Amino acid sequence: MNKAISIFILLASSLVSFNAFSAFTLNGTRFIYDEGRKNISIEITNNSDKTYGGQVWVENPSDLNNVFFVPAPNLFKVSGGEKQLIRLLYVNDILPKDKESVFWLNVQEIPPVASADESNVLAVALNTQVKLIYRPKALAAAREEAEKNLTYRGSVLKNPTPYYFAITQIAINGTPLKLDKNTEQQISLLAPFSEVKLPRALSGKVSIEAIDDYGGRRTFDIQ
Repeated sequence: MNKAISIFILLASSLVSFNAFSAFTLNGTRFIYDEGRKNISIEITNNSDKTYGGQVWVENPSDLNNVFFVPAPNLFKVSGGEKQLIRLLYVNDILPKDKESVFWLNVQEIPPVASADESNVLAVALNTQVKLIYRPKALAAAREEAEKNLTYRGSVLKNPTPYYFAITQIAINGTPLKLDKNTEQQISLLAPFSEVKLPRALSGKVSIEAIDDYGGRRTFDIQ
């Protein structure tokens, strides 16, 4: 890169400030939709001092042809420091009854138009994405501490349950197991009746750390 171009980039970066903080926060890091509910509520807080627009939608990673959840409203405007309540309605009762189903809840910020004295500020529209899990009624009672039912054989971790688990750590005799990024992603959304091959065989006292329905981290011994 020549000197002239370097100076131009330096000057350009000094003239534009980036506003990349997230204005919206949600009242949960994951949401559970229990079968039989008419709807569940999502609360969105605008932490900015400005009025923001917002859009909400639900993605189904395994079935792109059907709509299962409808947010109401799906478009909204919320003043600075205020909250917006979104209701999720379940509209297509064809999901499996013998296992949980997972979705992604998206909340997209729509920043306000910059005023004349903010013309050198670049606002970034951020998207917040969290898990939405549909839980059949027959599975609700046995969900508590279901992580204890995970098993392993050699280097294979198995989930013989109908639940999704968010595992953040696997430890052998209290020492965390070093995992590659791909394995970390797989165990962070461990699907029902699935298994994951780990980089080494498990033995001794094996424990896992997982995130529960309320966003808390809990540790479980498994066999």
